[in-house]
Amino acid sequence: MPLHDSLPKTGLLAEPVRVAALAHAGTERLEDGSHRVVFTVEVRAADDARCPAIAVEAHVAGPERARTVAGATDLFGRIRFRMAGPPGTYTCTVTDVGAGGLVWDRDAGPLVATVDVDA
Repeated sequence: MPLHDSLPKTGLLAEPVRVAALAHAGTERLEDGSHRVVFTVEVRAADDARCPAIAVEAHVAGPERARTVAGATDLFGRIRFRMAGPPGTYTCTVTDVGAGGLVWDRDAGPLVATVDVDA
């Protein structure tokens, strides 16, 4: 692996950035009988450094609806996306990282996580 100073950078981050992890982070049953599903996305730089304050966009879909959501990663380079609804299949698909301001290696990490929620 090259020294981190030899990698291309925008600001302090070695590029390209990548989705290092995308996973179902848990399901909570709500008082009304529905479920809240949580997905966690983690972004890392080319030198494996955490990537705080990076824009991440994802498409989250459940049995009743789907939506595009966006936000910024925390100090650990992570962001959570949530959706509530009935039992069924929930999917989170990462659609953009860095909002065009950084080079994103789309093929370097997971882009889709799916979980089946039982009644």
